[in-house]
Amino acid sequence: MKALILAVGDEVLSGRVVNTNASFLAGELEKLGIETIKHITIGDNEKMLRSEVAEFINSDIDILITTGGLGPTHDDFTKEVICDIFNKEMELKDVAYQTLVNYFGDHFAKSNMKQAYFPVDSIVLPNPIGTAHGCIFEGLGKKVILLVGPPFENTLMFNLGVKPYLESLFEEKLLIKEYTIMGAGESKIEDYLSDFFKEYSDIAINPYASMGKIRYQITTKASNEARFIECNKKFEELMDPYIVSCNNEPIEEVVFKKLKELGYTISFTESLTGGMLASTLINVSGSSEVIKESLVTYSNEAKIKYLKVKEETIDKYNVASMEVSREMADGLYELTNSDVCISTTGIAGPTGGVDGKPVGLTCYTIKVKDKYLTKEKVFKGDRNQIRLRATMYILYELYKILKEI
Repeated sequence: MKALILAVGDEVLSGRVVNTNASFLAGELEKLGIETIKHITIGDNEKMLRSEVAEFINSDIDILITTGGLGPTHDDFTKEVICDIFNKEMELKDVAYQTLVNYFGDHFAKSNMKQAYFPVDSIVLPNPIGTAHGCIFEGLGKKVILLVGPPFENTLMFNLGVKPYLESLFEEKLLIKEYTIMGAGESKIEDYLSDFFKEYSDIAINPYASMGKIRYQITTKASNEARFIECNKKFEELMDPYIVSCNNEPIEEVVFKKLKELGYTISFTESLTGGMLASTLINVSGSSEVIKESLVTYSNEAKIKYLKVKEETIDKYNVASMEVSREMADGLYELTNSDVCISTTGIAGPTGGVDGKPVGLTCYTIKVKDKYLTKEKVFKGDRNQIRLRATMYILYELYKILKEI
């Protein structure tokens, strides 16, 4: 099956809103064995919408998925225009009307009523956190899926309603395994696994690289299960030093689980990363069970005042040094008595390289109980990329330590 993803909205076309829906939907469709042929973005332009839908109808693409234009305002016309093109009569759907009542009470703006009307023969898609529902209908030999624009609502709507519908279209399901890989670059792994790829050429093995990590997805049909299991076993044997998760979990979630499992608390004192390490771990629900304290000690004065870093250490080795990061970690331990203490210092750039120390230099210490890992590493990129790469790498280094405990 083939799909077209059509985003509707001036805010998306202008770039004021980043179209994360398209990447999410395309990834989910791929897992279902549906090929995304095109991503298209148009503004709130009825003529353009009609033109794109007409082209879809005359193509060999099976599924149209739209995002946006299901709200109550005058420029939210996606549903009405597409239903008109497909000659679909609309009716008041009680489930959608009740959502409006539950959200607003018995009295709400008349403009909201349009959100309660859907094609007679459509499947109404629930929206647990908003007022706009989506829908699925079939017509002219095509399948049409109308989704809301806000990403959080879009994701929920897809998972709750669209995914089960699409899965029901296939007699044979796909087998999918996703791995989170860290500690090696994509090209290095490509060379390392060259023989493995040849051996399992009958199975789809796809890498998806992002900042500091690679997601490997292994996919085949259910009828090929024995071969699939064999392939995954071999992949795990070859990639064991680099596999962070066999379920596509982000590094911060894996680190959190390890800390919780060990009953360890963690604290951070950050200079170069500026709170990004703590913030990343805090993204995980339940992180308050492991995070004790976090400090951003950006200036030399703060390092001296709160962490008791010696002025002579800064003068002798420079603030961007392993010696300073070690004293920062010791000072943090004295303040917090945490099982894990992590410090960072360095030069995020784009200026600031001094005393032969390059921009991107990251010095860090990971203190776990009475053991230390103090290292330095140079990361490439702009200021924020350096900070993010350092954050991901240090969490990976922490994971390796915790894994051995």
